[in-house]
Amino acid sequence: MIPLPDGRQAGVLTESGEAPPASLAAVDDSLGADAALRRLRQGETLIWTGDFPNGRHLLAAMKRRLGRTGPADAAKSPAALWRDDRARTGRTAEVLGRLLVVIEPDGRLMTRRAPQSEVAVRLAWGLTDHPRIVSLNNLLGALSAAEWTRKGIEIEGLGGRLTPRYGVFSPTRSAYVELARRLDVSGRSLLDVGCGTGILAFVLLQAGARSAVGTDLEPRAIECARENAERLGLSDRFEACEADLFPAGVRADRIIFNAPWMPEAPRTRLDRSVFDEAGGTLARFLTQAPRHLEPGGKAALILSDLPERLGLRDPGAVEALASEAGLRVEQHHEVAASQRRSRQVSDPLHGPRAAERVRMFVLGRA
Repeated sequence: MIPLPDGRQAGVLTESGEAPPASLAAVDDSLGADAALRRLRQGETLIWTGDFPNGRHLLAAMKRRLGRTGPADAAKSPAALWRDDRARTGRTAEVLGRLLVVIEPDGRLMTRRAPQSEVAVRLAWGLTDHPRIVSLNNLLGALSAAEWTRKGIEIEGLGGRLTPRYGVFSPTRSAYVELARRLDVSGRSLLDVGCGTGILAFVLLQAGARSAVGTDLEPRAIECARENAERLGLSDRFEACEADLFPAGVRADRIIFNAPWMPEAPRTRLDRSVFDEAGGTLARFLTQAPRHLEPGGKAALILSDLPERLGLRDPGAVEALASEAGLRVEQHHEVAASQRRSRQVSDPLHGPRAAERVRMFVLGRA
């Protein structure tokens, strides 16, 4: 708990585990973007008390200023350019993350013209008996996610709408589902590792899988997957449990893992869906998978090849790790990736991103 400018004590909501601020300074509509950036860059932590739309506009103005970059160094390797870009986005997130708002115990915001936030706060972080502070940037993400939760989203290949949640990896790229549907699951049990919303398990249950267990490290994902299973009428064949990759004692005919593909350290809880420091999670999955396969079972690993194209992982490294774990590649499928930045010709990494492929390795015991 830390003291607020009004004398109350507040908890801290964070997605990246940074230390709580030592002190807070209240700011309002009189603060401009340049002055705000200067103070934030000097290490101050600011509590927004002004008009809520003005706070949102201030945040957007600072993002525009921080987003201005010079031309990329053509002599740098793709890996170096990628790391430069990630370091720049990390610095931006760190600076913007120090512009905070106060959430009341019931989830409301007391700033002028604030939107209704109770549902978004409850879905993202739950409610408490004391006020909390959170970055305005994260709060806007929670408000946006709550709207997607209310509406649901249509996923090609899924019968029914999927309901995403804040803090849970959302299946915005159709490549994963397209590849998963190529896995033969008819009448077989399934283990969906890192299930997130549960999308792959649900698609495969609708394709004929007998039953499915989904695992995830993120409690919000487990709750999200259970709610989706209920809405889709699949809860009698789906179970979700919190686990680091594999639940103890569970074996299945088919295992599927849409793995984090970038072998770099995650910065936030949600980052764990994409970033895997030194490929440690990938290596553990391949090492442990044979112990969780029923006789004759197959493990399907879905993974982008962008790290190979950037020079962050050696070509053939995934296949070599599988072989060391006593697995052999029985099938290999791939489709073109589709992401917004791959269409930005001005991006210094346009080439690797435009060429990216998402692969599915179907593995059996050697």
